[in-house]
Amino acid sequence: MSNTLSLTTGPAARDVRAILKGAAARLGGKTRGPDHATDRRVPRRNSYEENDIRAKPYGRLGDGSVKQGLIYKETLLDTGDALRRDLWAKYPRAEERRRKHEVSQLEAELAELLTLPRTEIPIGRPAAIRIAIAGHQAWLKHAETRLRRIDVDVLKGLLSFLTNFMTGALFPSHEAIATAAGVHVNSVADGLKRLKHHGLIDWVRRTTRTGRQGEFGPQLEQTSNAYRLVVRRAMSKEAWRHYWQRLTIKLRRCGTAKPVEAAPVTPALMKAPMTPLQAALASLGASVVNVTT
Repeated sequence: MSNTLSLTTGPAARDVRAILKGAAARLGGKTRGPDHATDRRVPRRNSYEENDIRAKPYGRLGDGSVKQGLIYKETLLDTGDALRRDLWAKYPRAEERRRKHEVSQLEAELAELLTLPRTEIPIGRPAAIRIAIAGHQAWLKHAETRLRRIDVDVLKGLLSFLTNFMTGALFPSHEAIATAAGVHVNSVADGLKRLKHHGLIDWVRRTTRTGRQGEFGPQLEQTSNAYRLVVRRAMSKEAWRHYWQRLTIKLRRCGTAKPVEAAPVTPALMKAPMTPLQAALASLGASVVNVTT
């Protein structure tokens, strides 16, 4: 970012803040660290520092006891496996191959029609072909979200790190999940996306401190995601009904009350308080901007 101020339009608030921040760092004897390094994971958008309340989307499982916690985990795994079977029954492999073949034939017919003079093209046929292709592609897109057996293994590996049922804290790395599930780390990334698509899990990106407090530069780096289980708004009615019925039956067999649905977490409404240094810099920057304008 350039620190040169325009003499015609006046300094921008962003430039003023950058100059103030740099001057404060130099006065404090700090030097700027590298923005990128081989040993540093650059923070991604929509990430929250690990101590931020928004980086803790998880919640208590049942009453927080080991008995109910294990029941919740078992029920979620049962639901994932049942959903996998239902999706493959709804989108069978044979039908997928048939539709792909038909799409290729329709595309070839459409390309041939478009080479003909306009007077020789049957009226409405190109539009009908495009509609048919769009219908097949929509079906194939849904088929791509089918859960695989390996996805259920990934879910099982993820849940193996859930031991504190009172807080529901769950934030293993992809590498740790891959080791627990016995799969490749790339399979973990793909499996988590499909599990999230069907509402079995969700996650929030987190960052952690780099430990370079003596440098003027990046102080955060990306760390593992924090996971939340069972997102009802993303689940199909069938998946939610299966999960809720199984959970209720299992809890009653153990002599416990009917489960209570957890309140949804809304990270966007949660704001972490500013640190004293952030508040001081913001106040100083606002004062300078008001003077310059």
